[in-house]
Amino acid sequence: MPIDWDTGLDAGTALDEEAMACAVPRIPLITPGTESEELKPLYEQSREMWGNVPRYLQLLAHAPGGVEAWNILDRELRLKRLATRPDYVRLEELVIIKTSLLNVCNN
Repeated sequence: MPIDWDTGLDAGTALDEEAMACAVPRIPLITPGTESEELKPLYEQSREMWGNVPRYLQLLAHAPGGVEAWNILDRELRLKRLATRPDYVRLEELVIIKTSLLNVCNN
């Protein structure tokens, strides 16, 4: 897989810096208020846990079972860890942000 060394991106993906800088994801999000009846309780679970419905869940909502599984993991892993070791979750979020920055990912 050849790399375009000017951008650091895979030359075969047809992605360039302009495409990576675009805030519009390539797969449409299922935003709160437009979700199906099946997704409403799952979005509400996310709001209860974190106060909002993150964009990654809005993307994952194309497969409601994935949203349900993610919410279970979030509740069982992150919320329990947040209650016992809040610094762990803060560090986890910093790792996510740093990885996104290194990958020039803004979605």
